[in-house]
Amino acid sequence: MSQTSKRLLVLVLPLAMAVAAGVGLLSREFAFGGSASGNSSETSIVSRLSGYRIPDSLNFCGEAMPLAKEDVRERMEQAFYTELSDAQIILDLKRSGEYFPYIEQKLREMNLPGDLKYLAVAESALRNLVSYRDAAGIWQFTPETARRYGLKINYYVDERFNFTKSTDAALRCLSDLHSMLGSWTLAAAAYNMGTNGIKRTVNYQMTDDYYKLFLNDETSRFVFRIVALKQIMSHYKSYGFDLQEKDFYKPADVRTVTVKYLQNLAAWARQQGTDLKEVKYLNPWLISDAVPLGTWSVDLPAVCKPPIFASPALLAVDSSSSATSRLAYVVKRGDSLTKIAETYGVSIRDLIQWNSLEGDTYLRAGQKLIIIQTDANFVR
Repeated sequence: MSQTSKRLLVLVLPLAMAVAAGVGLLSREFAFGGSASGNSSETSIVSRLSGYRIPDSLNFCGEAMPLAKEDVRERMEQAFYTELSDAQIILDLKRSGEYFPYIEQKLREMNLPGDLKYLAVAESALRNLVSYRDAAGIWQFTPETARRYGLKINYYVDERFNFTKSTDAALRCLSDLHSMLGSWTLAAAAYNMGTNGIKRTVNYQMTDDYYKLFLNDETSRFVFRIVALKQIMSHYKSYGFDLQEKDFYKPADVRTVTVKYLQNLAAWARQQGTDLKEVKYLNPWLISDAVPLGTWSVDLPAVCKPPIFASPALLAVDSSSSATSRLAYVVKRGDSLTKIAETYGVSIRDLIQWNSLEGDTYLRAGQKLIIIQTDANFVR
């Protein structure tokens, strides 16, 4: 390097460093709201959180958490501060006004611990989610477990999204898990991980103490998250959440009607004085635009009334309508859905729907099928 280059470097380098420092300072001031004093929203949140401590004793369903153990306390604090710093907790609180009243009622009826309602918050944040493992609904049932507890899942309906039915099923499931495992803490872990998985883990590690088990990441945090949610949601005002009673969502004001079969849900909704969007919102378990043959309770807005002059073209007919007859058909060798549909002037889709075939279109000789014949003008 020449002497001239060295002199230029000596002159330019300090200047470049000064400029860089100035840019850095400006960047920090911009990031923190134009002030380098540290009075930013981020800093204030951290400062606020640092003022809170977990209580010296915590429990889940009356089962004490061993906070004297260093790793247990650290895991509990991690769950506590994570939930406390997440804006999602505000929506959890608001949604609890809509969903907790029914859950609490069922818990009292079944004589189960009140803490179990927070399990639904940990599973889904009280939303009708679908997970990567195909678990669905507020209680995150897998298809296998849902069917085991009486929830129907087919092309037309998925009762994992039926809040009242899935709540009843979830609480029965948790009660069974408690009877099987002897601990609410293990029951909650099994609900998240699966019964067989927990059993294998307990047997292999030779302990039934949740806090001593080496578990997958999600299940190892699950009970801690439930307890953190319980603590924060039960004492939300103490943690700085300024929510008033009017801020909490309320259960929908509905009237429930019983239907046997609906071929066109949108037309039926209009007939009832409402619309498809409202029916779908109140009944997220209706995943098709029809309701299969059976007995179904459908919620409608309490204030909706059928229009005075309903166009016949909009009327959806259910199986209790006049001019409707049912035929019990016995499948013969060589029959197919196509052949039967053509014979009786109905659609293959109708045959599947009326008989809840759920995609199983293979017919067996001697199998009985229901065929509905009507003179009414069905909307398709």
